[in-house]
Amino acid sequence: MNDQTSLIPAPVRDSISVPGRGDFSILRWDGDSDKPLLVFCHATGFNAQTYTSLLSPLADQFRIIAVDQRGHGFSDAPKDLADLKGWHTYGDDLIGIMTVIDEPAFLSGHSMGGTVSLMMAAGRPDLALGLLLVEPVLIPPTVGRFMALSHLIGRPIKSPLSIGAARRRAEFASREAMLSSYQGRGAFATWPDVFIKDYVDGGSHVISDDKTVLACAPAWESKTFTMASHKIWRQIGNVTCPTKILFAETNSTMRGGAESTIRAKQPDWTIEQVAGASHFLPMEFPELVRENLLNLAGLS
Repeated sequence: MNDQTSLIPAPVRDSISVPGRGDFSILRWDGDSDKPLLVFCHATGFNAQTYTSLLSPLADQFRIIAVDQRGHGFSDAPKDLADLKGWHTYGDDLIGIMTVIDEPAFLSGHSMGGTVSLMMAAGRPDLALGLLLVEPVLIPPTVGRFMALSHLIGRPIKSPLSIGAARRRAEFASREAMLSSYQGRGAFATWPDVFIKDYVDGGSHVISDDKTVLACAPAWESKTFTMASHKIWRQIGNVTCPTKILFAETNSTMRGGAESTIRAKQPDWTIEQVAGASHFLPMEFPELVRENLLNLAGLS
């Protein structure tokens, strides 16, 4: 370990109890009270610890809280599949967390985490100083209307992501075996090993010497994909803080007219495509994400 790496602070595991909603595990990087607060939310199936190497180098500029969302990581909030009827569950969770924190913050998130951060900023604009949305899931309005109909008739559409998640292997002999099974494969092919290790350590429970299970159950991950928010366009106009979106060149969740719809509703937002990036942009271009967070907070 070099001197620079040894100076990067490790986060502290803590929890936030939200009345009526449950207990949410968080990672926090503390600092002087005059530093701005940054709250970060992870993607579907991931966890706060996945993004440790992205966020830790920012700990000299921000106080940081990264949240394990309901059904993910080490959060203990109830996770009844029948109650997960849409991403508003996650949005309301984050509003509750921010209400308990009771301090305006810069908000950022990856994939679903970006959408959830957007929901919070729309629901409690007084608590949002700025948004950096990294590959947010913003379903085009035309697709959203079709999805809404499928939900209304009780037959929600299952995407390939939902079907794949339901089939995901949930049990391994150890965290080491889990890590080995992911490295260089599938969705993890472009991830540096440190991100994969943090994903495994923050997203698995060791049950016994020969049994380790995913913290986010495949059925929960699958249902989350199925219930992806199609109502976000009703809320987007309520966001009042400075906002920037980073989206990928390939396999992006910003598709089919989403960008033009955003520009019509929020013409002052900045939207940037990152050349060479896939949906896993934070893992592929962490320095770019950090630069944008510092710019958002006026710290660069």
